[in-house]
Amino acid sequence: MRIEVTIRDAIEADRQAVVTVAVRAFADVRREHSGEVLTRTWADWEANTLQAMCLNTTLLAEAAGKPVGFATYELDGLSRIGTVSDNAVLPEYRGRGIGGLLLAGVLKRMAEAGMEFAQVETGLDSPYAPARRMYERHGFQPLHRSIGLVKELQRELG
Repeated sequence: MRIEVTIRDAIEADRQAVVTVAVRAFADVRREHSGEVLTRTWADWEANTLQAMCLNTTLLAEAAGKPVGFATYELDGLSRIGTVSDNAVLPEYRGRGIGGLLLAGVLKRMAEAGMEFAQVETGLDSPYAPARRMYERHGFQPLHRSIGLVKELQRELG
């Protein structure tokens, strides 16, 4: 079921709303990957990475004046490649086209900034399947398949 959604550029006053949406929207990913490293780094990610988010390249989706999603992006003027960083929608608002509206807004901003290509990375696990389908519906094609690996370094030193 579609609902009326407004997509707009985020402003500084939206920072906490974006953080709140991100934490709720990415909770399923966190549950899927609840290993020791993610559990230990999640709080730092929430507190630091999102607080440092550049709101100049963030779009906010609102339904009835309430933040329900956001998308962030990066522009590389040298390579002229824009990167979709995050695209998140609250669970209860998924499946209504909001992620696609956010993506369309991001792609428009990239084109207006002179980017020649847009890229996005997403996970291969089940929580990412809807995002992969959305990106493919919007014309993204797989460049390569990869998996993220992590190793804790401090245990090596101890």
